[in-house]
Amino acid sequence: MKVVDVRDVFEQELQSLYEVNEIRQHFAALCKVYFDYSPAEVVLNLQEAVSAADYTRFKNDLLQLKKHIPIQYIIGKVDFASIRISVNRSVLIPRPETEELVHWILTSFTKNEPLQLLDIGTGSGCIALALKKNRPNWHISGWDIDTNSLQVARQNAKDNDLQVDFYQVDVLSKILPQKKWDLIVSNPPYVPEVFKKTTQPHVLEQEPMHAIFVPDNNPLCFYERICDYAVQQLNPSGKLFFEGHAPLMNYLKTLLLKLGFSDIVLRNDYNTNPRFIRATKQ
Repeated sequence: MKVVDVRDVFEQELQSLYEVNEIRQHFAALCKVYFDYSPAEVVLNLQEAVSAADYTRFKNDLLQLKKHIPIQYIIGKVDFASIRISVNRSVLIPRPETEELVHWILTSFTKNEPLQLLDIGTGSGCIALALKKNRPNWHISGWDIDTNSLQVARQNAKDNDLQVDFYQVDVLSKILPQKKWDLIVSNPPYVPEVFKKTTQPHVLEQEPMHAIFVPDNNPLCFYERICDYAVQQLNPSGKLFFEGHAPLMNYLKTLLLKLGFSDIVLRNDYNTNPRFIRATKQ
């Protein structure tokens, strides 16, 4: 059995679930784990022999992929911005779009500003930790309602040797911690439940639904609560950054205007979808 033979098995058995390019990306990711091959090295080593033990591992991974388990959960690790984090079914898999949000935040402030930053709905801690990696003088906290998510986030902080304070907080509760912040960022649940019927199985069946979907009759519920909190707890000229659902972003912009925020910027992601918004407290 050679590398090319194993890849052929993947393509044959997964062709009804994934496009060929995606199958090859998954296979390359596994080759990185088992052989430390880059994608280019996979191609260069297609004729290399695969041991019986390694083939068994590939077959086990293939079985999980056929059950719609995301490759990130199979591997258990994701590269995000400038860090590598662990993920499991307790947390959402970080998306490339969220890396864009991190980059926007980093380029919006000089390196010597010692900011107080809050990440609401931190999940795996990816946003908070990537920001801390690049801005060690920022004091960063992360909130999440889910204890399992916080366990993952704290382990990621430890693994990356980064100091971020993670707390269990339900942002929808009436009473929230009273602390002043220079910057609040959130990538909260924002997909209306009506979209469940068109959501891919590897998301719908594997990732935590409470971190994705919101009621159809109140899709801005998290944004409304966070904005209300930001009105009270952001310092003057403090910034608010959101990632969100493209069809709702103009409604979010209107909400921010009504609450008195200024310098509101709506920004597209790399797919040209309106995905991010920044606002300043007057």
